[in-house]
Amino acid sequence: MLPDAYAHYRRPIVGALTVFLDGLPEAHQLEVLEEQAALAPDATVSERLARLARTCPVLHKLGQTLARDRRIRPELRLQLQKLESLPPTIPLKAIRRILARELGRLDRLGVVLEPPALAEASVAVVIPFRQHGSGEREGVFKILKPGIEERLEQELALTERVGSYLDEQCEELGIARLDYREAFEGLADQLQHEVRLDLEQRHLAIAHAAYAGEARIHIPALFDCCTPRVTAMERIYGEKVTDHRFGGADEQRQLAELVIRAVMVRPFLSMASDALFHGDPHAGNLLLTRENRLAILDWSLATTVSEDRRVAFVQIVIGGLTLDAERIVDALLALAGPQGIELAAARPVIDAALGRLRQGQFPGLIWMTELLDAIAQTARPRFGGDLVLLRKTLHSLEGVVADIGADRRCLDSVLLSAFFAHMAIEWPFRWLADPFKRTFATRLSNADLAGVLATLPLTATSFWLGRGAASRDRGDDS
Repeated sequence: MLPDAYAHYRRPIVGALTVFLDGLPEAHQLEVLEEQAALAPDATVSERLARLARTCPVLHKLGQTLARDRRIRPELRLQLQKLESLPPTIPLKAIRRILARELGRLDRLGVVLEPPALAEASVAVVIPFRQHGSGEREGVFKILKPGIEERLEQELALTERVGSYLDEQCEELGIARLDYREAFEGLADQLQHEVRLDLEQRHLAIAHAAYAGEARIHIPALFDCCTPRVTAMERIYGEKVTDHRFGGADEQRQLAELVIRAVMVRPFLSMASDALFHGDPHAGNLLLTRENRLAILDWSLATTVSEDRRVAFVQIVIGGLTLDAERIVDALLALAGPQGIELAAARPVIDAALGRLRQGQFPGLIWMTELLDAIAQTARPRFGGDLVLLRKTLHSLEGVVADIGADRRCLDSVLLSAFFAHMAIEWPFRWLADPFKRTFATRLSNADLAGVLATLPLTATSFWLGRGAASRDRGDDS
């Protein structure tokens, strides 16, 4: 299922999957085998992998992440895209029993269920209802599937075992020597939020307030009959953004730009000290509504990115614009925190990234992400679970944009235009601002701007000479 360019990952993937499946409880293993046996004898490998993912919440989430990845074969992508929204399998009787246990008698709440359930995801099932009272309203209950917390806990523990396996077999498998166990532990910490519906409810409330002024973005309103295992929210009618029938290339581009602005640009340029990013923007969570608005669903997997981290991202881009390797090093150290990174391994990666800029690549979001990916594979950074989830967000977003029909470079153009628009808004307020304060949406101080303007001539010279611009040799690699 992997193209030849990624052939060296085949053995590690097979080994990791073997460790994961071997560690499942026997009853779960039997369920996996029964699901495989139920497929037709001539079922394809893609069909079998997608069915496997349906039986394991962690693999289900991984499949959703990879469903729009253009690097894997189309037949597998098509099967994985079915994981974005599955037909429900939880019996209505079980759903009613859970709701009665969590909420009490529904008639006392004025609630009438409207089966069948709409869809089933990796950890929850969604069923519509009507609520009578001061005014009739339509909503949906998102309900955790029976036994899902225990199953997810078992599987997340197995991902840490997979990390240990990869750490121990790096040389034999021919993969980079990284702290795989630590990386999987960070990801597991984030995935545990999938079954914390109380956290989703908090994220929904924050997102609803944050996007309140956006006319074309719709965040479902939260209803008051919620518990840690049940979220009640507004029902939204629409279709997946990737299923919409477009009238032409302009309409495709406009929808792609709307998705990018909503999922990435809006939080990145937030004035909030901790900006909320949606952590799971696969196509099943992005609906084009009947009112031609973008609805963003499922806020269980979300993360906040601090102001300091967003400042570091901007400093990396400025380092690229000015060909300043030391500025990029400083920003990477800020992202990695006290444990730092291996600078001796990082510097060649940074030089290679600056070399791509001299060959014509734009120093935007795509370039920065490629740099951070390369740093993560070589310099053993400790970026943290929030950045791992943010990388997952961007990965999913790139795939959705491509399947809408837009070029991935749209990510940079939309972010750049929004960045300059905010710069124009900020300009009158900069005259009296502290020159070193970065309390603007762009996270740029007046000193940053003055430094960029001052180094432009040197940057142009360095570009043609093929050297870093304002490198500051500090003489240490600690």
